[in-house]
Amino acid sequence: MRLAATILAASFLVAVALPASADDGWGFRLTTPRGGMVDEGDDLLIAIPGGRAWGITSGLRRLSEDDAIVTADIEVRDDRVSEAFLRVAYYDRATGRPRQIEVVDSTGVRVGHRSIVEVRIGPPPGAIAYRVRILGRLEPGAAASSGGAIAVHDVRIGYATPSPTPAAVRRTRLIAER
Repeated sequence: MRLAATILAASFLVAVALPASADDGWGFRLTTPRGGMVDEGDDLLIAIPGGRAWGITSGLRRLSEDDAIVTADIEVRDDRVSEAFLRVAYYDRATGRPRQIEVVDSTGVRVGHRSIVEVRIGPPPGAIAYRVRILGRLEPGAAASSGGAIAVHDVRIGYATPSPTPAAVRRTRLIAER
Protein backbone atom coordinates (compact mmCIF):
# COMPACT_ATOMS: atom_id res chain seq x y z
CA MET A 1 0.00 0.00 0.00
CA ARG A 2 2.83 2.39 0.87
CA LEU A 3 4.58 1.59 -2.44
CA ALA A 4 1.37 2.32 -4.37
CA ALA A 5 0.98 5.68 -2.57
CA THR A 6 4.60 6.58 -3.37
CA ILE A 7 4.15 5.69 -7.06
CA LEU A 8 0.90 7.69 -7.20
CA ALA A 9 2.58 10.72 -5.59
CA ALA A 10 5.57 10.49 -7.96
CA SER A 11 3.24 10.20 -10.97
CA PHE A 12 1.36 13.30 -9.84
CA LEU A 13 4.60 15.26 -9.49
CA VAL A 14 5.76 14.22 -12.95
CA ALA A 15 2.39 15.14 -14.48
CA VAL A 16 2.43 18.56 -12.81
CA ALA A 17 6.06 19.22 -13.80
CA LEU A 18 5.72 18.26 -17.47
CA PRO A 19 4.26 21.56 -18.73
CA ALA A 20 7.05 23.48 -17.02
CA SER A 21 9.69 21.20 -18.48
CA ALA A 22 8.49 22.19 -21.96
CA ASP A 23 10.01 25.65 -21.41
CA ASP A 24 11.94 26.57 -24.53
CA GLY A 25 14.09 29.36 -23.13
CA TRP A 26 11.78 32.07 -24.46
CA GLY A 27 9.79 32.14 -21.22
CA PHE A 28 6.61 31.01 -22.94
CA ARG A 29 4.36 28.09 -22.30
CA LEU A 30 1.44 26.87 -24.38
CA THR A 31 -2.04 28.19 -23.65
CA THR A 32 -3.32 24.67 -24.38
CA PRO A 33 -1.49 21.34 -24.42
CA ARG A 34 -3.04 20.64 -27.84
CA GLY A 35 -1.02 23.45 -29.45
CA GLY A 36 2.56 23.29 -30.60
CA MET A 37 5.71 25.27 -29.90
CA VAL A 38 9.15 24.67 -31.43
CA ASP A 39 12.40 26.67 -31.45
CA GLU A 40 13.76 27.14 -34.98
CA GLY A 41 17.04 29.02 -34.76
CA ASP A 42 16.22 32.45 -33.37
CA ASP A 43 12.48 32.04 -34.00
CA LEU A 44 9.70 30.39 -32.07
CA LEU A 45 7.12 28.53 -34.19
CA ILE A 46 3.56 28.11 -32.94
CA ALA A 47 0.80 25.72 -34.05
CA ILE A 48 -2.86 26.55 -33.36
CA PRO A 49 -5.09 23.54 -32.53
CA GLY A 50 -8.47 25.05 -33.45
CA GLY A 51 -11.45 26.86 -32.04
CA ARG A 52 -10.90 30.15 -30.21
CA ALA A 53 -7.62 32.09 -29.97
CA TRP A 54 -4.74 29.88 -28.80
CA GLY A 55 -1.01 30.36 -28.62
CA ILE A 56 1.67 30.99 -26.03
CA THR A 57 1.83 32.98 -22.80
CA SER A 58 4.54 34.40 -20.57
CA GLY A 59 4.73 33.99 -16.84
CA LEU A 60 2.98 36.45 -14.57
CA ARG A 61 4.97 39.70 -14.21
CA ARG A 62 4.53 42.41 -11.61
CA LEU A 63 3.74 45.85 -13.06
CA SER A 64 6.47 48.47 -12.70
CA GLU A 65 6.37 52.26 -12.60
CA ASP A 66 7.94 52.50 -16.06
CA ASP A 67 5.88 53.42 -19.11
CA ALA A 68 6.50 50.17 -21.01
CA ILE A 69 5.65 49.17 -24.55
CA VAL A 70 5.63 45.49 -25.53
CA THR A 71 6.49 44.80 -29.17
CA ALA A 72 6.47 41.54 -31.08
CA ASP A 73 7.74 40.67 -34.56
CA ILE A 74 5.16 38.15 -35.84
CA GLU A 75 4.80 36.35 -39.17
CA VAL A 76 1.78 34.27 -40.22
CA ARG A 77 2.80 31.42 -42.55
CA ASP A 78 -0.31 29.20 -42.73
CA ASP A 79 -3.42 30.24 -44.68
CA ARG A 80 -5.60 28.42 -42.12
CA VAL A 81 -4.72 31.17 -39.61
CA SER A 82 -6.99 34.22 -39.96
CA GLU A 83 -4.78 36.38 -37.75
CA ALA A 84 -2.09 36.41 -35.08
CA PHE A 85 -1.72 39.14 -32.47
CA LEU A 86 -0.02 40.27 -29.28
CA ARG A 87 -2.14 40.41 -26.10
CA VAL A 88 -1.40 41.90 -22.70
CA ALA A 89 -3.66 40.52 -19.97
CA TYR A 90 -3.88 42.33 -16.61
CA TYR A 91 -4.41 40.56 -13.27
CA ASP A 92 -5.47 41.55 -9.77
CA ARG A 93 -2.47 39.90 -8.07
CA ALA A 94 1.00 38.60 -8.88
CA THR A 95 0.88 35.37 -6.86
CA GLY A 96 -1.53 32.58 -6.08
CA ARG A 97 -4.59 32.37 -8.30
CA PRO A 98 -4.83 35.77 -9.98
CA ARG A 99 -8.06 36.92 -11.63
CA GLN A 100 -7.78 38.39 -15.11
CA ILE A 101 -9.41 41.82 -15.13
CA GLU A 102 -8.73 43.17 -18.62
CA VAL A 103 -6.99 42.36 -21.93
CA VAL A 104 -5.56 44.66 -24.60
CA ASP A 105 -4.82 43.30 -28.09
CA SER A 106 -2.56 44.63 -30.83
CA THR A 107 -3.65 44.86 -34.42
CA GLY A 108 -3.77 41.51 -36.19
CA VAL A 109 -1.17 40.10 -38.56
CA ARG A 110 -2.68 38.31 -41.57
CA VAL A 111 -1.44 35.31 -43.54
CA GLY A 112 1.57 36.00 -45.72
CA HIS A 113 2.55 39.04 -43.68
CA ARG A 114 5.25 39.82 -41.14
CA SER A 115 4.66 42.82 -38.86
CA ILE A 116 5.91 44.40 -35.69
CA VAL A 117 2.91 44.93 -33.44
CA GLU A 118 2.81 46.66 -30.06
CA VAL A 119 0.76 47.17 -26.92
CA ARG A 120 1.49 49.96 -24.45
CA ILE A 121 1.33 48.83 -20.83
CA GLY A 122 -1.56 50.85 -19.42
CA PRO A 123 -3.00 48.90 -16.51
CA PRO A 124 -6.60 49.37 -15.44
CA PRO A 125 -7.43 50.24 -11.81
CA GLY A 126 -6.70 47.29 -9.51
CA ALA A 127 -4.13 45.65 -11.79
CA ILE A 128 -0.99 44.39 -10.06
CA ALA A 129 0.51 42.08 -12.71
CA TYR A 130 0.32 41.11 -16.39
CA ARG A 131 1.08 38.36 -18.88
CA VAL A 132 2.16 38.74 -22.50
CA ARG A 133 0.63 36.39 -25.04
CA ILE A 134 1.07 35.70 -28.75
CA LEU A 135 -2.19 34.24 -30.02
CA GLY A 136 -3.65 33.06 -33.29
CA ARG A 137 -7.16 32.45 -34.57
CA LEU A 138 -8.01 29.99 -37.30
CA GLU A 139 -10.22 30.65 -40.30
CA PRO A 140 -13.81 29.48 -39.71
CA GLY A 141 -14.04 25.74 -40.30
CA ALA A 142 -10.29 25.09 -40.11
CA ALA A 143 -9.47 22.11 -37.90
CA ALA A 144 -5.87 22.98 -37.00
CA SER A 145 -2.85 24.82 -38.35
CA SER A 146 0.50 23.47 -39.48
CA GLY A 147 3.33 23.17 -36.96
CA GLY A 148 4.97 26.42 -38.07
CA ALA A 149 1.84 28.46 -38.67
CA ILE A 150 3.02 31.49 -36.72
CA ALA A 151 6.66 32.54 -36.41
CA VAL A 152 7.64 34.82 -33.54
CA HIS A 153 10.92 36.46 -34.46
CA ASP A 154 11.35 38.72 -31.43
CA VAL A 155 9.53 40.14 -28.42
CA ARG A 156 10.75 43.20 -26.53
CA ILE A 157 9.74 45.46 -23.70
CA GLY A 158 10.78 49.05 -24.29
CA TYR A 159 10.42 52.01 -21.98
CA ALA A 160 9.14 55.40 -23.08
CA THR A 161 10.36 56.99 -19.84
CA PRO A 162 13.89 56.65 -18.39
CA SER A 163 14.42 53.22 -16.94
CA PRO A 164 16.62 52.33 -13.97
CA THR A 165 18.11 49.50 -16.04
CA PRO A 166 21.22 50.19 -18.16
CA ALA A 167 19.46 49.46 -21.45
CA ALA A 168 16.36 51.49 -22.31
CA VAL A 169 15.12 48.63 -24.49
CA ARG A 170 15.64 45.08 -23.31
CA ARG A 171 15.47 42.06 -25.63
CA THR A 172 13.42 39.62 -23.65
CA ARG A 173 12.79 36.56 -25.81
CA LEU A 174 9.40 37.10 -24.27
CA ILE A 175 10.39 38.15 -20.84
CA ALA A 176 12.66 35.21 -20.34
CA GLU A 177 16.14 35.51 -19.01
CA ARG A 178 18.05 33.68 -21.72
